[in-house]
Amino acid sequence: MCEPVSIVMGVMSAGLQIMQQQAATRAQNAQIEFENTQAQQQYEYSVLQTDANRTGEEQQRQMQEDLMAQNEYLANEAYESDIAQLNLQLMQEQEAAGQAKRGAALEAMEAKGEILAAGRFGNSIQNLIADARREQAVFDYATSQNLAFTGKQIQEQKRGSGIERSSRIASQQPYLERTYLDPLKPMKRGKVRGPGFVGLLSAGLGGATTGLNTASAIEGAGFKYTKAGGYTRG
Repeated sequence: MCEPVSIVMGVMSAGLQIMQQQAATRAQNAQIEFENTQAQQQYEYSVLQTDANRTGEEQQRQMQEDLMAQNEYLANEAYESDIAQLNLQLMQEQEAAGQAKRGAALEAMEAKGEILAAGRFGNSIQNLIADARREQAVFDYATSQNLAFTGKQIQEQKRGSGIERSSRIASQQPYLERTYLDPLKPMKRGKVRGPGFVGLLSAGLGGATTGLNTASAIEGAGFKYTKAGGYTRG
């Protein structure tokens, strides 16, 4: 393979293959860089989205805690108001019972005074006084029983108010924040190298093959290269 045409064709073929390999390498690296950029952008977007989700969860938790505090405050205020009203009601009932007993005592004293003023003597006057005392005792007992019954009712109402308070407070539960894991960092692809020794060797072999094929084609066409610097038809 000494013909200039064969040599030139072989060198051009090898150079063309090297250029093609380099162009393919650049295109592949450009694609890798594009994909790495996309992966980085997606990662940064995921980080922002995760931070936003965590902020939203924190706001939800804070809002729920504020609602729980407000609900507990209102429940306590309502409970204190109910207890105050029930205590006032009990005081009124006690005052009414005391007044009723005092009125009954006055009536009993008046009855005994009338009996004594009548000037009666003997067992009859003692029986009349005893009857007045019994009537007063029965009235006082009934009044005490009613007051006790009212006190028991008020006690149960207080117990119901306490249960309602607890129920109102328990109606709001703490907010359970959802957990958002940090996004995984992208695994970026490394760029590929150039053709290297194997690529150059392949291009050289391809150029040599092209040169040999060119020489064979020239000889097949009946031309021979002479040292004088030209081709002659053999």
